[in-house]
Amino acid sequence: MAASPARDERRKRSYRELVREWGLAFQQTPRVVAMIWRAWPPGLILMLPLTILIGSLPALSLYFLKKVIDGVTLWLAGNAEAGRPEVILFALLGFSALILQRGLDQILVVLQKTAEARLRRHVQTQIMRHSVGMDVSFFETPNFYDKLQRAQREIGYRPFAIIMSLVQGARDLTTLMGYLVVIMTLGWWLAPYLLLTSLPSLIVQAKFGRQGWMLISGWTPQERLMWYIHSLLTSNRDIKEVKLFGLGEHLLDRWQSLFWQYYHQNKRLVRRRALCEFGAVLVGTIAYAGFYAYAIYCTLTIPSVTIGSLILYTQSMERATGSVSAIMRSIATFYENNLYIGNLFEFLSQRPLIVAPKRPTVVPKPVRQGIRFEEVCFRYPGAAEDVLAGVSLEIPAGRRVAIVGENGVGKTTLVKLLARLHDPQHGRITIDGIDLRQFDPNDWQQQIAITFQDFAHYAMTARENIGFGRLQHMEDMERIRAAADLSGARECIERMENSWDTVLGKIFDEGQELSIGEWQKVALARAFFRDAPILVLDEPTASLDAKQEYEIFRRFNQLTAGKTTVLISHRFSSVRMAERIFVIEKGRVTEQGSHEELMAINNRYAELFLRQAAAYR
Repeated sequence: MAASPARDERRKRSYRELVREWGLAFQQTPRVVAMIWRAWPPGLILMLPLTILIGSLPALSLYFLKKVIDGVTLWLAGNAEAGRPEVILFALLGFSALILQRGLDQILVVLQKTAEARLRRHVQTQIMRHSVGMDVSFFETPNFYDKLQRAQREIGYRPFAIIMSLVQGARDLTTLMGYLVVIMTLGWWLAPYLLLTSLPSLIVQAKFGRQGWMLISGWTPQERLMWYIHSLLTSNRDIKEVKLFGLGEHLLDRWQSLFWQYYHQNKRLVRRRALCEFGAVLVGTIAYAGFYAYAIYCTLTIPSVTIGSLILYTQSMERATGSVSAIMRSIATFYENNLYIGNLFEFLSQRPLIVAPKRPTVVPKPVRQGIRFEEVCFRYPGAAEDVLAGVSLEIPAGRRVAIVGENGVGKTTLVKLLARLHDPQHGRITIDGIDLRQFDPNDWQQQIAITFQDFAHYAMTARENIGFGRLQHMEDMERIRAAADLSGARECIERMENSWDTVLGKIFDEGQELSIGEWQKVALARAFFRDAPILVLDEPTASLDAKQEYEIFRRFNQLTAGKTTVLISHRFSSVRMAERIFVIEKGRVTEQGSHEELMAINNRYAELFLRQAAAYR
């Protein structure tokens, strides 16, 4: 007996959840309509009235057909004088209505295609702009990628499908009302009879639409894994190792395993849906057969119901049933698409944490005193422990400092915090004594040029690859060449067939691949082109050979003249050029001083330096 109340409670919760989802679906519709309005206002203004006009024509055409049949009946009965004009008039009207409908249909198709393209552009732009505006920390969490994946999955057709459900629903509703007016002349009760017998179809469509949404939404992490495996097997970046280690079949088997898991779940859902939809169609078919029998009975027993009337009623009922089914499908599709579009709005509703204050402080230009890290602690999202645990250090303005330490101790994290790609959880970073969080992040980032260890490889022209360092000067070829000279990239660029207009990388036709060392030179040129007062070089020569590294650091004083420079490197030959060196261990600064001072201390720095020097003896 105890199981029954529990089952009732589950049923009530399920019902409440369903009601909430329907409410949410309708709640989101104004946001979708606002999207199409912003994407293309004239399209929305024109589509709705045009759709209603098209929807009113089928019932009118059917009435013209009824009058033609009645006229033909009179004509065949020997009353040609009454029948002939009626046949000619209503045949012409019916033909005109058909031509009008076909013409309006084509106009509507053009409007729909244009609106769809503009809406897709608008949504894609929103997703990309929103992604760029999000904090870097969001991109370091799987949950963010799940939301991004779900949002990107929907942009192809979901927003426009919702608009089309509304437009098509309005058309089918207008058509249905015309048919119902005709049907109700035979009996007022036939309209509710038709609507009630169509409810099973709506219930089935809504139920399985929700289950399909739950299946796909719950499958997002596995879907991302499938896309990742696909990229491993199809990208030029990873294919060398995949082939070398014989990973192809192993990864393909893993992809296939994921595919078949989803396939079998989806197949079971499709089978259940098909069976239930057949049941709903069967109910509708039986209902239509009952009406058909009733219309024949009325034709045989009521003198005013003519053969033309019988055709009018039966055709109206058949088409009304089709219109009701179409409306039910539109409602169910509308509901299902709103469930999916919720993924898009969920992604767009996320807000960055690193934002400009309402009254930002003006960034010092140039920095006069320097940069200070004061007891800075930072932990990455989802990490078990801090990567920085109370770091304090000072970088005097216009000086060259280096940060050294083994992998994973937080060197690059310091750079990210300095660039305000993250904010510390504890402590603060100050610029001339002003908390970094008081500046507009965009204004501050304009003052920094950084070459990250995992720098970007832009599959664009060589000119753009360097010019991206300072967009407002991207057309200044003299300045671009000068930056490429400083990094050593100019020679390898100008020997390519299309020189500065050569597309780098092999993603696109006629692209020219560079060696990793040449890519690093391009990345360095991009940083030098930015010509910012603060220069950060994270392993700037890691991919260069000894000769190339020597050339870079031979000009190190020239490259860093007048700039506050932060150098991160495992190569102690380059670290020696810094005026102050910070040693990071376990998220803390354990030593600081010049090369000579740290060697004299004979502690961790000296150990690392001598260990590396021994490898070259």
